[in-house]
Amino acid sequence: MQTMDKAINTTSFSNPTYDNLADAPFYLFFKKETFLLDVPHYHDSVEIVYMIRGKAKTYVNGTSYEFSEGDISICNTQQVHFYENYPQEKLAFCVVLSNKYTHDFRQVHKNTTFPSLLTNKEHNAKVFQLLSEWFNLKDRTFLTDCAYANLLLDMLVKLYGFSDAKAVNPLNETAIKLVNYVNENYAQPITLQSAAKHFGYSTEYFSKMFKHAVGKNFLAFLNTTRTQQAKKMLADPKRKYTLHEICTACGFNNTVSLYRNLKRLNNSPDFISD
Repeated sequence: MQTMDKAINTTSFSNPTYDNLADAPFYLFFKKETFLLDVPHYHDSVEIVYMIRGKAKTYVNGTSYEFSEGDISICNTQQVHFYENYPQEKLAFCVVLSNKYTHDFRQVHKNTTFPSLLTNKEHNAKVFQLLSEWFNLKDRTFLTDCAYANLLLDMLVKLYGFSDAKAVNPLNETAIKLVNYVNENYAQPITLQSAAKHFGYSTEYFSKMFKHAVGKNFLAFLNTTRTQQAKKMLADPKRKYTLHEICTACGFNNTVSLYRNLKRLNNSPDFISD
């Protein structure tokens, strides 16, 4: 395999914490999911999850809440969030609508945002009926998806209304700065101590602030970010880097450390070869 003289450029791979795919123009995602993304991330899109069965926990804006069968979780634009998946089986409708897609809708409803947790079973039964009808459509097209997405947004507004966007937890701005710092520096030998020094805080205070803002402790998030980036590089069918080079580019000291972190994420390292 070819050896590179210069440091590997990882910018061609997706940002582990910023979901740029979800912000593609007029991006519209609608599927049934059995696993919800467990890595802190953010995007300009609106993310709506209806829990059909089972339960999960959402972390958003420095707070967490559990939602179960018949509940709806909504993550608004630029909110750092992730999900904790419980061992029990679950199934959920997941809808992601890009900011550009919802532009006209936002122009009408300025300075507002959806509530994060919707638990009114009577209201949500109507939402479930609409989502089921949408999901079971034969020969779905982009136009029919757009039509149902508009019906969904309109229904949520009529059933639940809005919250004042200015009242959104300002801690989210801090969370974005923190996850961006890790994303920009994960290839470097950063530590909790060096990160705290960078932001001008004591190690103890920074550790508590990071956990409160992001929902995961600093080391766990750093290792997850590194592992996700390594996974993308290792899975690339045109991969031209050695395993050692990928480990170095992603901030791991050795392959043993990478294997250990892959196992923690319940991923098989069978595809790894030099």
